[in-house]
Amino acid sequence: MANRNNTLSDRSFPWWHGGFDLEGIIAFLAGGLIGVLLGMLWEPLFLLGFLPGLALLFATRTAERVPPEDASLILAPCDGIVVSIEEADPPESLRMPAGCMRVRISSSPFAITNIHAPIAGTIDHLSQDEGEARQFAATYPNDEGLKRLYFTIGGDDVQAGISLAAGGLGPTLETRSDAGDRVSSGKTIAKRRAGGWCDVFIPEEIAILVEPGQTLIGGETRLADMSGQVSGGLRPSADVAAGDPPPTPETVPPEVTGDEQQPDEEQRSDDPAEMFARLRREAGLANRSDPDDNPEDR
Repeated sequence: MANRNNTLSDRSFPWWHGGFDLEGIIAFLAGGLIGVLLGMLWEPLFLLGFLPGLALLFATRTAERVPPEDASLILAPCDGIVVSIEEADPPESLRMPAGCMRVRISSSPFAITNIHAPIAGTIDHLSQDEGEARQFAATYPNDEGLKRLYFTIGGDDVQAGISLAAGGLGPTLETRSDAGDRVSSGKTIAKRRAGGWCDVFIPEEIAILVEPGQTLIGGETRLADMSGQVSGGLRPSADVAAGDPPPTPETVPPEVTGDEQQPDEEQRSDDPAEMFARLRREAGLANRSDPDDNPEDR
């Protein structure tokens, strides 16, 4: 997590906020060495070692993130794309009550490896399932043999759960925190290499701020808002959020149709003769109703 007080003008490259894991650097050097040895036999064989090493290097990228300073927000735990948002019961390993909203996120093999805490709180539970080497890639989220990592974080007002899935070959999942640790919102709590899946479980009354297909930035994108709690996990409208009551049949005025016109409007006409006649009738009625017009004074 980046320091907000760092002045960007003091950095040599302000646009560079990342790095690579040690494992990725070692894999890249090993791939380069293998490529050199193969290239000594035949030059095109150099690519057989260099390209896999380069892919492993970019699969272990890290980045600094600056989370928003709002305690009511639930942040995206990782980089990726929102695949679905639906009601689902959390897995037993999270030890959370049933009836949650699940936000499913898919990350590419070259996504940033950092996994961030979605809320500030205490890690109530942490568990990990070892995968199988035959499942080297997390093609589908429910495949058997994937490595899985579960975090349950209890905040002051809400509990959030994270279920991570990655390929079972190699060190694809690594924890950076333990159960009982107090974490801040946006803190890196784990590493996931070569992409995979991430399910975020939150109470169903929390207002979801993202939609399927949306791209997320881990530790920065606002996933949900705990201050706008509504039924069904839907985001409230601006009028309701501002405190205005929702419209009801009693408060909605009836529509006025073209047939419901005032009597004066029905009597109006564009004919000059009718207009003068109407004016004379109105003048006569005004004279008869004038209280100062006394016959004895005439």
